[in-house]
Amino acid sequence: MKTTTTFLKEEVIFRKGEASKYAYIIQSGKVGIYKENDYGKRILVRILRNSDLFGEMGLIDKYPRSATAVALESCELTVVDKSDFARLSKYSPRFFITLIKTLTNRLRDTLGQLKNEGKQVETITKNQISKKRGYKNENSIF
Repeated sequence: MKTTTTFLKEEVIFRKGEASKYAYIIQSGKVGIYKENDYGKRILVRILRNSDLFGEMGLIDKYPRSATAVALESCELTVVDKSDFARLSKYSPRFFITLIKTLTNRLRDTLGQLKNEGKQVETITKNQISKKRGYKNENSIF
């Protein structure tokens, strides 16, 4: 059974740490996925648009939500509960391909972010070593 729901701009769809009961497919509007940094500041990590699937991770691994989802504008979402998710994953090749593409794209994004963070850490470490040794690095971020 196809169920849709509407969220208004800035309305929270789900919060990090909540139980994962549903996944969502965006029919219209935009959704922001946020993580909190070590200081409690909310950081936008992804903007989702029409036809994007989100909230599926907890239905796959049964862990609580890993991020917070907020409507960036009024949006209409198709709600996919656990039983619908299992049925669609098993019997709908189109849904399964969408799921695989979603997870693959997120993995590529994460790997890219880790690569960039690794470069930043490497630069900071090299600059710290140079500074301790008394070398002046004009490109230093310090």
